[in-house]
Amino acid sequence: MAWLKTVGSGAVVVSLLSTTASFADVTAEQVWQAWQSEYQTYGYEVMVGGQNREGDTLIVSDVKMVRNVDNMSLTLDVPELKLRDRGDGTVETIFPEKMTGDMTGKPGTDTSDVAMKMTMTQTDSKIIVSGSPGDLTYDIDAPKLTVDLDQTVSAEGQDVPIKMYLALKDTKGNYHVVDGDMHSVDSKMAIGTLDLTASGADPEGSGTFNMNGQMNDLSYEGSFAMPKDVSSEKLDEALNAGANLDLSMTYASSNWATTADGPNGKVDQKTTDEGGKFDVTMSKDGLSFGGQSNNGHIEIATPDLPFPITADIQSADMTFAMPVAKADTAQDYKAKLGFNGVSVSDNIWAMFDPNGDLPHAPATLQVDLSGKMKLTEDLFSPAAAAMDSPPMEVQTVDINNIKLSMVGADLNGKGALELKNGGPMPMPTGKIDLTLTGANALMDKLVSMGLVPQDQIMFGRMMLGLYAKPTGDDAYASQVEFKDGGEILVNGQRVQ
Repeated sequence: MAWLKTVGSGAVVVSLLSTTASFADVTAEQVWQAWQSEYQTYGYEVMVGGQNREGDTLIVSDVKMVRNVDNMSLTLDVPELKLRDRGDGTVETIFPEKMTGDMTGKPGTDTSDVAMKMTMTQTDSKIIVSGSPGDLTYDIDAPKLTVDLDQTVSAEGQDVPIKMYLALKDTKGNYHVVDGDMHSVDSKMAIGTLDLTASGADPEGSGTFNMNGQMNDLSYEGSFAMPKDVSSEKLDEALNAGANLDLSMTYASSNWATTADGPNGKVDQKTTDEGGKFDVTMSKDGLSFGGQSNNGHIEIATPDLPFPITADIQSADMTFAMPVAKADTAQDYKAKLGFNGVSVSDNIWAMFDPNGDLPHAPATLQVDLSGKMKLTEDLFSPAAAAMDSPPMEVQTVDINNIKLSMVGADLNGKGALELKNGGPMPMPTGKIDLTLTGANALMDKLVSMGLVPQDQIMFGRMMLGLYAKPTGDDAYASQVEFKDGGEILVNGQRVQ
């Protein structure tokens, strides 16, 4: 969803209902002034229709917030906002039941026109602001918050509608906002349930889709800081000036269902899991993100098969980290991916192994890489955006672990490579050590089952004999060495 990038940190409606604090006195006028300053930090123009005092309450009416980014324009409307001095140095904020927003334009480099209307509703939300000007804390207790999105994408004379509904229940937590040379926010929130539904047409096809899902017992902690004198739209300048983000989220379980109608018929997909997490950090020192899910289950029904496909994954995880700032020397990166304990249903096995000749134990795929890379430009700079490819050179690759285990065979690998850049393709030098077990037993079973002809298996055995050394019963090892000039050796034998 490219439009999300244009809104950026300005999901102001969320900021409106967010922020707990030091024990000092603050007035309604000071809170309102702080909020205006905060929205302006995020690039919004704040316009107010009226402002007056009624006893202990400051009433601000017809608030309009506008942000223009590239070819996109976002407008948020708050009919009335009440801030009540509670008499103890804190302020209670009272929002209207309904707030609205509009967004129009062309996201990114897309030529499609996007028009979106947003309606946000809340019921019995309680937000208490405490602290002092420049150092405010907001305690939030929101039984239910909902957001309706009605979006239309117009391309080649055709309007494609998409609708989305989001509901947050039992949201509690706090935001601590400090406004100085840096605008910083520290937050800790818990959400009972998140419900999401979406429907519409495929902007790139002729089909339609419906999706609904739920996540339970969410919690997150995070911190965010933005320099006051740098536009949030200039991300490279903001990061170099000290902007940073650190967010960690966990959830207890989730379930999702999607139905898509296309030219070939209807496809149904259902997924569930038993919790997971997501982490992201970003600063001038680098960008990193990662996630994990536990005990996932997938069901897919498609007109191409007479029965549904089901699969289970004990755990799935991903980690990725890389530099974002230009440097004269190489910097660290890492990439890790794992699918552990992957199993499929018996009707899938029955398609090619009806007698159960192959081992049906869960499969595992793991890839763990790290190394050094050099950035020739700041990753988020205008100069990098104008390039045909990312401004990076990978200089070393450390293969910490590669593992593929399935149908009785097990392949493992480790090694280290240096890459020589500057030519049409990077040229590696270094070594990779591989081990393989269970290969002969698997080939024998494939032949006996009639899945692979004997002559093809003979070629496989010949390659195994040429380029792998026996290390035990149906166990082999190989060392692949890359030399200067493009020469490749396998166990000392030249293959290129």
